[in-house]
Amino acid sequence: MTPQTQTADELFRNRNRSVARAFYRQLRNEGFTHQQIIELSTTLLDFVTEDLKERVESAK
Repeated sequence: MTPQTQTADELFRNRNRSVARAFYRQLRNEGFTHQQIIELSTTLLDFVTEDLKERVESAK
């Protein structure tokens, strides 16, 4: 599939995967362990969850 025929969703997923890979490599290069990366990922998900809850609450 050429870039011209990719859908916006596919481009978005590819970009996300590329950014995540670069972020992961950077963390590993900085000496983060697998466990520390998992903990960081959990913290990021917590922030997203909190933000979404706040948006729902403010929309009421």
